[in-house]
Amino acid sequence: MTTLETPAPLTTGRPGLRPPRIVASRGAPRVRRENTLPGVVVAEALGADVVAVDVRVTADGVAVLLHDETLGRMWGDGRRVAEVSWCDVARLGNGLDRIPRLDAVLERLAGCSASLVIGLADPADAEAAVRTVAAADTGSDDTVRVAWRGTVAAMTAVRSLLPDADVWLPWDTLGPPTSAQVRELRPSTLDLDVAFLIPATVRAAHTLGLCVAVWTVDDPEPTRWATRLGADLVLTEDVATVHAVLAAAERDGWSRPVREPSEAEVAGRAQTLAHRIAHEVIAFTREHRIDPDAGDAAARVAALDRSIEQHVRGRVRAVFPEHGFVGEEYGVAPGDKHRWYVDPVDGSRNLMNGVPWTSTSLCLTRSGRPLVGVVADPWRGEVLEARRGRGATERDRVLRLDDAPRPLAGAVVGTELDGTHPWPGFAAFVDALAARSCAVRIPGSGTLTIAQVAAGRGIGACMPAFDPVDHAAAVLLVHEAGGVVLTLDGPVDDFPPVGAPFLAAHPGAADELFAVWTAAVAGAEPTS
Repeated sequence: MTTLETPAPLTTGRPGLRPPRIVASRGAPRVRRENTLPGVVVAEALGADVVAVDVRVTADGVAVLLHDETLGRMWGDGRRVAEVSWCDVARLGNGLDRIPRLDAVLERLAGCSASLVIGLADPADAEAAVRTVAAADTGSDDTVRVAWRGTVAAMTAVRSLLPDADVWLPWDTLGPPTSAQVRELRPSTLDLDVAFLIPATVRAAHTLGLCVAVWTVDDPEPTRWATRLGADLVLTEDVATVHAVLAAAERDGWSRPVREPSEAEVAGRAQTLAHRIAHEVIAFTREHRIDPDAGDAAARVAALDRSIEQHVRGRVRAVFPEHGFVGEEYGVAPGDKHRWYVDPVDGSRNLMNGVPWTSTSLCLTRSGRPLVGVVADPWRGEVLEARRGRGATERDRVLRLDDAPRPLAGAVVGTELDGTHPWPGFAAFVDALAARSCAVRIPGSGTLTIAQVAAGRGIGACMPAFDPVDHAAAVLLVHEAGGVVLTLDGPVDDFPPVGAPFLAAHPGAADELFAVWTAAVAGAEPTS
């Protein structure tokens, strides 16, 4: 039987498309405050088929609508809701914009056409939430239909308390659900971030008899794209927009736009998007800086890696839903002729040990040729970006390397190890440069080491093997800044072959540095 780990292929689109059901995420947060009774009412009035809310439990066991563990983000109170009584929670806010009890929401939706899906993050909250739903079930036709979504642990708790529950199985940051989880939870629906939506996943879910729910879809093209792939439900914070898009597509047809955007149009939009993503990643990385003395640093770095890549994929999907991906954490996602390469944290060993030298890289290619590359340095707060044929910049500074000859004496050359080992010829390379009074540095992030050449910091950098996930954006930066990229066979215009050693250099030092490097790799010291 097909499993979610080994999905069968699926072609995009299907005959006789039917619009997915619209799920209002957290009510109607574009109109009213999220997870409030007015938000639920507005979502139902706007035509949502399902209203999705988040539930937490107070210190005295009352199930209330709240997404976060604490009351700080939405209600200005930094305490954990699990430590606050219902009476104190009820005092927050003003007028109708208050935290409602779950039973009040169930009462308000009774007799309405919209059903309710309850999100749980903490399995400890499941008992109170299930008890509240059971108390509201009158057995009549007016009783609200309820489904459940959230973490695997929370859904396991719901299933144990409510054997007949309608459970959604999440595709979380650790990867796809396992066959064991499908057997144990008996879900009706696969619940996944739009970042992970691909045709094969839809086919696998449908083969297993599961519906597919996708979150969060707020824009027209991702809405049409998710529908063409066969999504059964779309979770959105903008019910009105998604409703209008689906109605128009149902009226006019689901075909793609007649005119394909030009390479220049795609590159321009992609550069703007990549720039914004880079600044978001910088803020996120600095906010989640790893304390090496806090314990389990490796697990926290891995979690940060996954969170950043998931965020990047989701942001790109919202603008370019049909583009493909290759990522450090989540591998390959098929797409059209465009493909994004993303390395969420290059220099994870540095991050794990509190060394502020890491980077995030993002590169868009079209039919294998680079279009846009961005390298984000969280610790300097810098975003180095390049667009094919348009040069490279850092903030308002144009990155441009002159053609003047540059001696190796007194210069710095960057490199990285091959994993944790020196690459072949490494010792000879260091010795040859030392004889020329040129220093070698091993900073610990290949992406950032190469990007520094484009920024004019250091005279060159050499890497043991090209990997587009790690190096594509930085290589484009060097090219667009006027630098030279070489393999052992000489200069390359786009990317080096995958796995090939390569050198990035200032044009004024490229010839001499290339001679030193190739001689060291070949095992012979070059003549002076």
